[in-house]
Amino acid sequence: MRFRGIALLAAGSLLFFSSCGDDEGNPAGPGTEPTASTLSADPSAMLNTITLSWTSCPDADFFEYRLYRSLTADIEADPDAADIVRITTSSDDTTYTDSGLEWNTTYYYALMTMDDEGLQSWSNEVEAATPDSGSCDWLTCYEVQGQASSSPYEGQVVTVLGVVTVGGDEYYTSTSPYAVISDPEGGAWSGLVLYGDSVGSLARGDSILVTGEVQEYYGMTELSYISDITLLGTGAASPPASQVSTSDLTEAGGAEQWEGVLVEIQEAIVTELGSYGQFTVDDGSGGCLIDDLGDYSYTPAVGDTLYSAKGVQWYSYSEWKLEPRDDNDLDVGGGGGPGDVLTCYEVQGQASSSPYEGMSVSVTGVVTVGGDEYYSSSGALAVICDVAGGPWSGLPLYGTAIAGLARGDSVTVTGTVQEYNGLTEISGISDVAIHSSGHQLPPAEVLQTGDLATSAAPEQWEGVLVAVLNVTVSNDSLGYGEWSVNDGSGDCRVDDLGDYTYTPQIGDSITQLAGILWYSFSDFKIEPRDDGDITE
Repeated sequence: MRFRGIALLAAGSLLFFSSCGDDEGNPAGPGTEPTASTLSADPSAMLNTITLSWTSCPDADFFEYRLYRSLTADIEADPDAADIVRITTSSDDTTYTDSGLEWNTTYYYALMTMDDEGLQSWSNEVEAATPDSGSCDWLTCYEVQGQASSSPYEGQVVTVLGVVTVGGDEYYTSTSPYAVISDPEGGAWSGLVLYGDSVGSLARGDSILVTGEVQEYYGMTELSYISDITLLGTGAASPPASQVSTSDLTEAGGAEQWEGVLVEIQEAIVTELGSYGQFTVDDGSGGCLIDDLGDYSYTPAVGDTLYSAKGVQWYSYSEWKLEPRDDNDLDVGGGGGPGDVLTCYEVQGQASSSPYEGMSVSVTGVVTVGGDEYYSSSGALAVICDVAGGPWSGLPLYGTAIAGLARGDSVTVTGTVQEYNGLTEISGISDVAIHSSGHQLPPAEVLQTGDLATSAAPEQWEGVLVAVLNVTVSNDSLGYGEWSVNDGSGDCRVDDLGDYTYTPQIGDSITQLAGILWYSFSDFKIEPRDDGDITE
């Protein structure tokens, strides 16, 4: 049996291991330094990348490799002054491509091998230099894009260097195939769309030189009429997806800079289903479109949360849209059957009692009443809704765990469905996940006061943000802070869970009265949240 103790020393120092056991048969046993690797470097003749490879450590007590890079020689003498560009605990992981390097620059590399006793050995140090980009007769995607809506090379035949981020068979087209390339380091203006039959065989990770004519095809910069493709290598790492907000992918948000670039949005909710495979998502900053050129199986539903969505930013039919490539680009949570994350609509069940009553569920929605907006003598009250609104789209929450929720938060809440004196709610809340904030709320459902009088009809609006227009106060003292209004169709009750200053008087005219429709003490009632819900 082997026991290990691990203590972390000062920042930048090594991990110290104490161990006991039998390393019998190891090429390098306990108390001896691990077998050192032999390191080699292969700089690209055209890219600003250097590929490192090394011999594998055969020791059974191998722990990890650390690959160091520096602009000065003799890394072993002062490893803290160098950058660690790769750490791996697999003895068979013996290659690494260092990309995004400075052009025309000399780099030094050394590999440290460590065993599980903390002993270390160093490889030979290698020197390698990146090429001079100024001497090349090709352009980068960044140069072709020109940091403008139209390329400065429009109409010209150019040669461009890049790494394929979308293969020639990944996006649907009814004519010739598309592919997309990128500068290795990624970032704004780093992508370029390719179009033509000759790009059909390109695969992700191909490093290529491609020659063609720069065109602005209905507003999208692309390279077409491809005359030559030179394959420089395969299996290159894709540039990291640029983290953006949903509003960044709109015209107003500066979407042009992300055209052809691999980007990623996070914690966005599906707010609208469109036509031709498009749907709208919003992370709280403003909605953007997602389209279906790629081959993914996901079917969007309003209220779904996209924890992550990657893809290339595209422009067609006068609209910006994100184009995921496949299922791996989408990490989704949403409505569904038992065991899934539900919508408010599903929990409500279109009946006076929820089909999930007594069950522990997870439900997603946008907060319409924050955890500090309604009075409660015990745990906090909050309300969430499905982003599409409509009947059965709201759900009250109860418990101390939701006290910090604010209007516009996109959340997933786990708790038990209860019928509390006739009000469907989630209580016993065990988990609250706030995905994003600042979302626009669905508009209040405009109804008549008679629609909200206590009967079976108002049940569908329980927990929903509603509004009545041009009403008159018909009773200002129903007891316990309640009063009533009437628009001519019948009285409905109003209560004072919210923090508003208005004092009703019989005969007062109110232009608009909004709030969540609540049920308590055998009556439905509107619960304004604050003074903003009462317009005289």
